[in-house]
Amino acid sequence: MVKVKKILVSQPTPADYEKSPYKVIADKFGLKIVFKKLIQIEGYSAVEFRKSKVNLLDYTAVVLNSRHAVDHYFRMAKEMRVQVPISMKFFCSSESVAFYIQNYIQYRKRKIFYGKQTTADLMEVVTKHKDEKYLFPCSEESNSDVPAYFAKAKMPLKKAPMYRTVPAPVATEINIADFDMVVLFSPVGVKSVFENYPDYKQGETLIATFGLSVAEAAHHAGLRVDLCAPTPTSSSMTQALSEFLTDLHKNGWDIAKIADKYNYKKTQPAAPKAAIGKTVSVRAKKTVESKMAANKAAAIAVMAGKKGERISRSASIRTVPVSTAKTVKTVKAAKTAKAEK
Repeated sequence: MVKVKKILVSQPTPADYEKSPYKVIADKFGLKIVFKKLIQIEGYSAVEFRKSKVNLLDYTAVVLNSRHAVDHYFRMAKEMRVQVPISMKFFCSSESVAFYIQNYIQYRKRKIFYGKQTTADLMEVVTKHKDEKYLFPCSEESNSDVPAYFAKAKMPLKKAPMYRTVPAPVATEINIADFDMVVLFSPVGVKSVFENYPDYKQGETLIATFGLSVAEAAHHAGLRVDLCAPTPTSSSMTQALSEFLTDLHKNGWDIAKIADKYNYKKTQPAAPKAAIGKTVSVRAKKTVESKMAANKAAAIAVMAGKKGERISRSASIRTVPVSTAKTVKTVKAAKTAKAEK
C-alpha cells in the first residue's frame, strides 16, 4: 500500500501548466507532478534517406500529419539541396499543422489544404485532387491510418520514413525510483525506462499507460500496468488519472481493491485467419460427409424396400392357393367335355 505523492509524466511540461488538468489533479490530491520526456526524435541523414530511393520532386503533393513530419520534410529537402517548387500542394491533418508550415514557407503563396482533425476529414479534401502523386513523410515506427485511407480510396501514396523515435538519455537528470507513479505514452518510452535504468525493479511503483500498444509493451517488459487508459469512462489520460486516484484514495490507497477496474488485462489473441479457414473447412467437410452418409443410408433403405417388394410379387405369382388351383382345373375340364360333345 503506497500513497501517491509524486508522479512522473513522460511528456513535456504543458505550455500553461497553471490552467492544465494536471495542475487540478496535483492540487486535488496534494501531490507533485514532474514532467520529463523519456524519448526524443532522431532524423534520418540524407545518406540514409537516399537508400529508400525516394525522389522528393517525383511527387506533386505532400501529406503532413504532425509537426515532426513538417520539420523533417523541409530539413530533408534542405540537406538534399532540393528546392520545393511553389506548385507543391500540402495536405495537413489539422489547421494547426497547416499554420506550422509558415515556419518554412510563405503561407499565402502556397497551396495548403487541411482537414478538421481526423484522417477521414482530410480525405474529403484529398479526394478532390485525385490526379496528384502523394508523398507521406512519417516516422520509422509510424502506425498512422493515412496509408489505409488512401488504399481504400484507391489513390497512390508513397510512405517515406524520415525520422525515428529513440530513448532519451535522462538517467543523470532524474531518478525514477523517487516516484510513486510513472505515466508512459509510447512503447519507446517503456524501452527508455530500461535503457536508462538497466536494473529497474517496479516494486510498489504504479505504472500508467496510454494506449493498448503501450500497455502491451509494458507487459512484455515485465511491468505491472495498474492504470490502462483510456478507460470506458475516461477518454484522456488526465481524466483516467483523476478517476483512478479518486478511487484509490477512497479505498485507502490499496491498489488491490481497484485492480480489476483499471489494470491491463491481456486479451486472448484471435485465431489466425488461416487457422479459422482451416477450422471452417474441416467443419464443412464433416457436414458434407454426414449428409452423404445419410443420403447413402436412405438410398440403401429404398433399394432394400424395392427389392423386398419384387421378391414378394414373385412369390405371390409362383405360389397359387390350392383352392384356386382346383377351381382352374375344374373349369378346364368342363370346357374340354363341352368341346367333345
